[in-house]
Amino acid sequence: MDFIFGFIASLVIIAVIGTIFMNRMGRFFFIRNESRLNFEDTLQVIRENIADNNRGWFTESEKDFNLAYQKKQKGELPFRLTVFKIGNSDHSYRVNSAFPAVATFMPAAIAVVGRKDGRVDIYRKNTGMMGFFFSGVVKKVMSKEVPIGMNEILEGVI
Repeated sequence: MDFIFGFIASLVIIAVIGTIFMNRMGRFFFIRNESRLNFEDTLQVIRENIADNNRGWFTESEKDFNLAYQKKQKGELPFRLTVFKIGNSDHSYRVNSAFPAVATFMPAAIAVVGRKDGRVDIYRKNTGMMGFFFSGVVKKVMSKEVPIGMNEILEGVI
């Protein structure tokens, strides 16, 4: 009887702790860096680094969210926001061959946020951490290879 009571109490405690911390866990899925450059220069260096890389990265799209929202008459965000969707055919082929559901995490993305005070933040997925939820080639690509590529693309910016 004591075992059952202890087991149920443990489950309740785990559920309460999980509920309290669950809302805070999302931030661990992203990496934020502050750019050393202004907004426009940050975008330009990222464009150049993607174009000049030798690891197979390419730009799938670049989107200015404020411009997109203005076209749809939604107004403006209180900051500037541009997102790069960048792909790597070598990485995606190996990952999709092993576990196609991971395609929902693709392509890689870099968000550049220009604040009114002049600060520029850069956000990206924490693929290094996400990769540890997988095994084999998916783990290798997500936890090792993609972070190396992202760091190279952000070289000179962070």
